[in-house]
Amino acid sequence: MDFRSIHCPYCGLELHVPPHVEQVVCMYCARPIDVKELLSPSPAEPDGGCHLQDALSLLNPTLFRFEQEQKHFNRTDYQESFSDYSARFHPALQALHGAAQEDCVAFANALVSRMVDTLEADRVRSSRSSAFFSYRMMLAVYLIPALHDSEVPEAAAVLEAFLKLWNERYPKEPLKTVGYDTINDGWKKKGCYITSAATRTLGLPDDCAELQTLRNFRDNWLLRQPYGPLMVQEYYIFAPSIAETIDAQPNAASIYAKLWQEDILPCMQEVCTGENHSCFQRYASMMLRLETQYLA
Repeated sequence: MDFRSIHCPYCGLELHVPPHVEQVVCMYCARPIDVKELLSPSPAEPDGGCHLQDALSLLNPTLFRFEQEQKHFNRTDYQESFSDYSARFHPALQALHGAAQEDCVAFANALVSRMVDTLEADRVRSSRSSAFFSYRMMLAVYLIPALHDSEVPEAAAVLEAFLKLWNERYPKEPLKTVGYDTINDGWKKKGCYITSAATRTLGLPDDCAELQTLRNFRDNWLLRQPYGPLMVQEYYIFAPSIAETIDAQPNAASIYAKLWQEDILPCMQEVCTGENHSCFQRYASMMLRLETQYLA
């Protein structure tokens, strides 16, 4: 029997269906698909969904695993690594050129589905886990800037839909638009970091006991964890830009004072009592909140 190839508009994976079948259930995500409607021309999709089908067929599976990207996310390798990632993503985005808005949304939905499938395959069940943190970080520094910087006009609609879908699914671990230049410039900035800015606002010296405690936590515990180096890289990239934005606020002193009381000081106290994992969770939550609030 002959089969025709389609790609599920929800998860993006390839299916082979008999030519005369009009209704199927995706064997991967178990969602019903109206094949006839999927491939039929409409006022919104005069191409009969061909742009979407072509784009889904060109999605490289390596885009969702980030195995090489995690190894190369550092000051030396990031530029080349990001260029390689963008090049692998580009054919699918290029295939979307001229697609209808609903196709862009469907493509974004397929991206989220593929990522959720990857997390489930790796048995990442908690969004509070270090593995989830690492995966979210890779999305923030590879997939999102690749969409943001793409010259394909439809990539903007995909990015908007992707962020909406992701943030609805993971409201406590939101993602926000950021481009490659913002991230890459973070490696170069020598500006004041958040904890140092807060202590300076409070009149404390750079070698105060509080900062020394947090530095010891970073060097002697955090960097020895599987996710530690990645978290430190995130801080070094985004913290200077966050501090610059806070410094420009008329109430910067009160913002730093609040950060000190609600985040930095409790972190230090948890380190002193040996609650390193609690300190990590508190610090990661603070960075998520600040990135969402202060990074454009």
